[in-house]
Amino acid sequence: MKTRVISGTAYVAIVLTFYLLKVLVNDFFFDALIWFCAIVGTFEILRATKEKTNKAQRVTVMIFSIVTIPATAIADGINAFDGRQYGLHMDSILFFVLAVTLLIMLVLRHEETSLESVGVSLFSAVYPTLLLTLLVQANHVPLLEQAAKYAFNSDLLICFIFVISPAADCFAFFFGKLFGKICPRKLAPKLSPKKTVVGAIGGLIGGVIGGGVIYICYNLAVGSFDMMGFWLPVYFVIGFLGAAATMFGDLVESCIKRKLDIKDMGKIMPGHGGVLDRIDGTLFATMAVYVCFVVVRMFVLPFIG
Repeated sequence: MKTRVISGTAYVAIVLTFYLLKVLVNDFFFDALIWFCAIVGTFEILRATKEKTNKAQRVTVMIFSIVTIPATAIADGINAFDGRQYGLHMDSILFFVLAVTLLIMLVLRHEETSLESVGVSLFSAVYPTLLLTLLVQANHVPLLEQAAKYAFNSDLLICFIFVISPAADCFAFFFGKLFGKICPRKLAPKLSPKKTVVGAIGGLIGGVIGGGVIYICYNLAVGSFDMMGFWLPVYFVIGFLGAAATMFGDLVESCIKRKLDIKDMGKIMPGHGGVLDRIDGTLFATMAVYVCFVVVRMFVLPFIG
């Protein structure tokens, strides 16, 4: 338990350091942290699926991981000139190139390449690298005039992701410990026997509380509490959905490890496992929070001015 706390504290310190560098210096600092997670996470998933792929496929996917995050970050950095993001275009091109390359291997090296190995290789590219490109997108959300008024920018988006996800995990853990014996019903007994329904409820509560804490702290920092009666419930909803996505991400990771018959993806974080064991919920929380921001920026901000 002590080792887990130390590792968790170190992780929080690293994320906070790179977040401050993003806010105070440049967005690309946080891209560097995402890049590190993509490379290590891809190495972990390739190692875990080593028996299902060949060396050429693993090298190809690793190259995809090394190239994609910086390319996406640079493409998104162009928004400083015209307010648009081109990262998704870059992701699409690179993933298309990867898919075609794997199909070429299937033809040229058909004796040692199976359809299963092609599928596993594509999966290893999606999880985590392609999912992490959405975090790069979140890190470079262009600033709109209406968004600036309510500080609805990339700083807030990243803050949401990296506060809501840990809050959901912590509350789920403590609710499970406190009330698990009283309400022992399992959430997904075949995938993750230790997760309980009451723990999941605690995780959702943690997400909502996290959303409220973000609202208070962030708006104190920017000095604006305009339309609190409207925005505070919005923050609660984003926190709730982010927490739900976090717990789904945990189940996805549990399912993958059960399919591969392994306990942890790696050992880089003692007590937690590998990078994928730590960021599994974050990958899916990013999707939920990013979609919420897109909806708010497209359909809410233009009407409230």
